Amino acid sequence: MYDSRIPYDKSAAIWSPDGELVQLSYARKASERGAAAVGLVLDEKTILLAGETLFDPLVVRPDKIQEIDNNLYIVAAGLSTDSNLLIGQARIVAQQHRLVYGEKISVRALAARLGDLMARHTITGGLRPFGTAILLAGFSPIDKESELYFVDNGGSYFAVNAYAAGSGNERVIDALRKQYKPGLDVESAKKMVLEIMTTALGKKDSLTEKEVEIRILTTD
Repeated sequence: MYDSRIPYDKSAAIWSPDGELVQLSYARKASERGAAAVGLVLDEKTILLAGETLFDPLVVRPDKIQEIDNNLYIVAAGLSTDSNLLIGQARIVAQQHRLVYGEKISVRALAARLGDLMARHTITGGLRPFGTAILLAGFSPIDKESELYFVDNGGSYFAVNAYAAGSGNERVIDALRKQYKPGLDVESAKKMVLEIMTTALGKKDSLTEKEVEIRILTTD
């Protein structure tokens, strides 16, 4: 069958007849090939982030969860080069905000800034969409309440209570819809996330914290 998208997949800024930006669809596929990432808001003062870190045993295990500012973290899923660029940009934005306003940037504001960058890469000639989707987690500067945001490859961003990116993301998100409940304690949340990731990623053996980096964020 003839694929009507093919004449329209050479540019990120041209719509296909069925209303699709085909290059953006490709970028989302690229991020879905990356190691899985999961985030959950446990309560107003606690967030759990998890990232799959299964690599060649000859390679030193990298940090999947990266600190952007004090108690502000990012976990990216997709092309590592694109992820590294966005992580670096996030740190620059966070420090610029501190210099200008004298306070830590909010998670929402950082998500908006990164979303704007990713959107411009989607519509600007000569550029391509980022092959990375990200989760941002931290606490609001004023009331210190938990904030978790998802930023899509095309720059769309929204607040979430629980979400996933990367490999098996649709299956993980579906499982979270069924099993996630606000107010989970840390140990129960860890167990649930490991079980969901094991099933969603089709692992024969249960994943452990040696294979999944887990970080618990609190307001101290």
